[in-house]
Amino acid sequence: MRIDSFVGKNAKENPHQLALIEGEKTISYECLDKDIDQIASSIKEFGNCRFAVMAESGIQYVKMLLAVYRSDNIAILLPIELAILGLERILDTASIRHIIVTETQYSRFGKAFFNRFSTVILVNADSSVDILRKVVVDEPNNPDPRLVLYTSGTTGTPKGVMLSDRNLVANAESIIEILGITPADKAALVFSPHHAFGNSIINSHLIAGGCVCIGSMSFMGSVFSMLESGISMFYGVPSTYRLLLRYPEKFKNAFGNVRLAATAGGAIDNIIVNNLRDSNPGISIMPMYGQTEATARLAFLPADDVSEFYDTIGKAIPGVTLDVFDGDNNSTEPGITGELVARGDNIMLGYLDNEYATEKKIIDGWMHTGDLAKKLPNGYFKLLGRKDDIIKIGDHRVNPRELEKYIEENTDVSGVFVVPVPHEILGNAISLMVMSNGSTDIDSVFSFCKKNLPGYLFPQEVLYIDHLPLSENGKICNRSIIEGYQSVKNSM
Repeated sequence: MRIDSFVGKNAKENPHQLALIEGEKTISYECLDKDIDQIASSIKEFGNCRFAVMAESGIQYVKMLLAVYRSDNIAILLPIELAILGLERILDTASIRHIIVTETQYSRFGKAFFNRFSTVILVNADSSVDILRKVVVDEPNNPDPRLVLYTSGTTGTPKGVMLSDRNLVANAESIIEILGITPADKAALVFSPHHAFGNSIINSHLIAGGCVCIGSMSFMGSVFSMLESGISMFYGVPSTYRLLLRYPEKFKNAFGNVRLAATAGGAIDNIIVNNLRDSNPGISIMPMYGQTEATARLAFLPADDVSEFYDTIGKAIPGVTLDVFDGDNNSTEPGITGELVARGDNIMLGYLDNEYATEKKIIDGWMHTGDLAKKLPNGYFKLLGRKDDIIKIGDHRVNPRELEKYIEENTDVSGVFVVPVPHEILGNAISLMVMSNGSTDIDSVFSFCKKNLPGYLFPQEVLYIDHLPLSENGKICNRSIIEGYQSVKNSM
């Protein structure tokens, strides 16, 4: 079954159940199903063509995406937070000739931007459709993909992750099982649905017959109001929770009736865990780990083990097998560092029009995550950084994530980010960006490093930053750290 088929099923079984909420707007499963049909009818002649979906986060976005599914076409999500150059890279790489777009985004990008498309379908606020241009052509596309998610678009060549109906449904069903999602649940989605995590939240709750309340982190007041409106499940990356924790009293009140708080996109810390439990002793906290290439999730940490094993990713979700391989693709013993690999029904078909990248990512049926990890004796997995984040300093290979954690735990800072910088003799050296906790002293950080680190790890400089170095999809990664560092240096 496709995701939109579950909407149709729920529309028949429970037509008046709310499916989506966006501010003051709501829509039932029955009305959602009808609107999907209405939009899908405008592109049903195509069949297996690539359609870019350009829409702001909200009810309209979900309708348009599922309409592309229902019309048996392939949805290519355009992350509208990207600059035009990033979007054009995706459009050029994917050779997209057809687009379905909201009134808002059409006005935002302007008529000239859309001249490149053979077909332009404009979806109005009432879900009626204006066909600005339509050229029906045959496209020799792989019949299996249903959705393509792009892993980048601002630097380098973007890679389109091809996901099938089976990928989408299998991952959603696994998430439903581990989180215990029911039709009674009302979930909060406060970040972009154009990426794997947001997409998986929508899929899981629509399959389960529950409700998704869609908002954004742009206005803290609206997020707290949403949480107090009967939200039972909240999703966020660690930075989402850190932003909300800037308002401790509101945080405590807002999470008082939330039964489950899920995280992904990075390791959760004890500060977040303790604040969630202070606000609601009965709350379940569920860290999850995944990749776009895995449709969203690969692993989860059971709520009962969060306090003891919060620095791990836990175990594989149902339907997924995880392992750690050495450089010869052999399984390692517990405690030995290698690369985390995975297989299961949620693993992507491959990268769109990029067999070379696909063959490097999926080897003998195993998807190579690019994450360094080790197995623990209890069967859980602990991440140790990215393979491509390793910094070569002279003859030494340095894992920046381990160094950041060591400095954070032993100095008076709120956060530390290691930045590789050029060095005339060693090839690379490091600088540090630190977030102050109000009493941070740079000289003390220098002093700690001089006393406790080998000479090649002594930082060239320590710079203050006042916000997290996040990528477009809200994650902290080596690329976003380097970009944040360059931004700080340029402003000095």
